[in-house]
Amino acid sequence: MSMDAAPQAPGGAVRLDVKNDSNIGQFLWMGFYTGVLTLLTLTIYRFWARTVVRRRLWGETTIGEAPLEYTGKGSELFFGFLIAIFTVMLPIVGALVGAQLLLPPMGVLAVFVVIYLGFFVLIGVAIFLARRYQLSRTVWRGVRFEQRGSALGYGLMAFGYGLLTVLTLGWFAPAMRLRLEKRLWGNAYFGDMPFSYDNSKEGRTEPVYKSFILAYLGSILFYAVFFGAMHALGFFNEMTDPTAMPDIAKIGMLYAVLFGGILLLVLFVAWHEAVMIRQITKSISLGDVKLSSRFQAWDLIELAITNTLLIIFTLGIGTLAAQMRVWRRICRTIDVEGTLDLAQIHQAASRGPKSGEGMADAFDLSGGV
Repeated sequence: MSMDAAPQAPGGAVRLDVKNDSNIGQFLWMGFYTGVLTLLTLTIYRFWARTVVRRRLWGETTIGEAPLEYTGKGSELFFGFLIAIFTVMLPIVGALVGAQLLLPPMGVLAVFVVIYLGFFVLIGVAIFLARRYQLSRTVWRGVRFEQRGSALGYGLMAFGYGLLTVLTLGWFAPAMRLRLEKRLWGNAYFGDMPFSYDNSKEGRTEPVYKSFILAYLGSILFYAVFFGAMHALGFFNEMTDPTAMPDIAKIGMLYAVLFGGILLLVLFVAWHEAVMIRQITKSISLGDVKLSSRFQAWDLIELAITNTLLIIFTLGIGTLAAQMRVWRRICRTIDVEGTLDLAQIHQAASRGPKSGEGMADAFDLSGGV
């Protein structure tokens, strides 16, 4: 395995600085022509469009000055979608129609409840299968990544944690996210070298729960203040009075409360999301290599504002460029400590699935990239 492309550290190990040099103009052009071709082919080209975008984005992302390589094919995504339609979606539709034709009302209700709950398990399964496919088609310096583990096990775990989050009125959400990340990264490999994910109490150095509490209580406070302002300004009374005339001054005050509250809430939510990104990143390690992130709340707020404007003013053509900008910012805020001895790494045991992301496509979870 040649190591000419990457800077060397003492002992023949490789330093792994992460960079991305994607250009917004190129992704605007890709957004335009892939959008046209997708429209002309009645959305069928979207599978090949996703492949084109990934090859560009992966190829312009370097680790230790050696680029990533995406080896997936549009045909694999297309056939994966067809498999999911015929093995998952059509049987579900058939079960729903059959239940309505053959069962009494209570039986139909039972079938609907089972299928509804099953959807949440299948969403977790779809996320796992999509990740397994993407990692298996990602290559660095000739070595494939690999995702091991059970898709059904991950789906059941995601469903159980989601149910626990609902029962705790959302308070379990940060723990759910960290535990699911551990399940994924704890079964991820680069070649035959496993990733590690530190979700221990000692490893959680970011204010995950403090930031979540502020975001959670901030959301409640926002609605309380907004509806309190509506009551204080008399809007509830005016709703029941058909002769009431709109008061411009009151409307202006209500909008001031609304936008002020939104700005404060966005700040709290963005801080929590940045904290989660930093915590997840610093929990990941590969051999002697440890990751960390400098991603801040302002990065998220700035990206959200500028990407929204980009998509609006390009009439949707800039969606791929917006996604690229998020990827590029994450790459540019990642720091790497330690070196990797490539001589100790051998090719991944599995070549990965033959088709990809079908269930994620069927549930519309794939996104643009």
